[in-house]
Amino acid sequence: MALGVVMIFLVVGTLAFALSQSRVFAVQAIPLEWRPRLDQGKMELEIARSIEADIGVRLANVLGKRPWEINLETLGASIRSLSWIADARLQRVFPDRLVVSITPKRPLAVVLPKGSGLRPITEDGELMEEWKAHVVPDVPFLRGDLFLENPEIRAQAVQLIKALPENGVLDRSNIAEIIWNNGFSLVLLSPRTEIILGETQIEKKLVRVEHVLNYLSSQGKRARIVDSTSVKKVVVRAQHRP
Repeated sequence: MALGVVMIFLVVGTLAFALSQSRVFAVQAIPLEWRPRLDQGKMELEIARSIEADIGVRLANVLGKRPWEINLETLGASIRSLSWIADARLQRVFPDRLVVSITPKRPLAVVLPKGSGLRPITEDGELMEEWKAHVVPDVPFLRGDLFLENPEIRAQAVQLIKALPENGVLDRSNIAEIIWNNGFSLVLLSPRTEIILGETQIEKKLVRVEHVLNYLSSQGKRARIVDSTSVKKVVVRAQHRP
């Protein structure tokens, strides 16, 4: 009986040693899961490529390692430290996979200050490092140093952008610039129009301005400036065609 127990321990020990020395369970694949994917426009695609490259550097030495040789906590913290990562989770999947699930930060706008580079802002209002990629951001530009210096005004600009409709003439993809001059103004890409909104009741004014722009379009007319600072009326300054 005692001999049988010894034999069992020997077999188990031999098997454990063999597994510890083999590469049967070594990591052979590291799929990356996006929650959500960054694919809405050129800027998001550039950020996605940058994230993938940075994560690739951190995972360079993981392939081929066995599960007990990988410190998931340290590796996860390294990935979460990347500037465009909001959260990251790592999970071992039997027999030879390590799944990396990331939540990226999504760009909402960029600040265009005087005499310095572009500074992206995320949907959560976080001011990011200077944008150094060659891709021109396809999000609204916040023009002026005030958006860097005044967190309150910057937060209001974020809320304004989030209040824009998902489609139509005031869709955020049609906003070239947002300016602050004792109140907010928008500059549209097409038709090239300045929308003066002021400081208060922004969402109500956006709805009213959209109705005015749609009406002008239906009549084949354009406006150079649409002034909606008043809560009672919208003033349209027409653009005269030659």
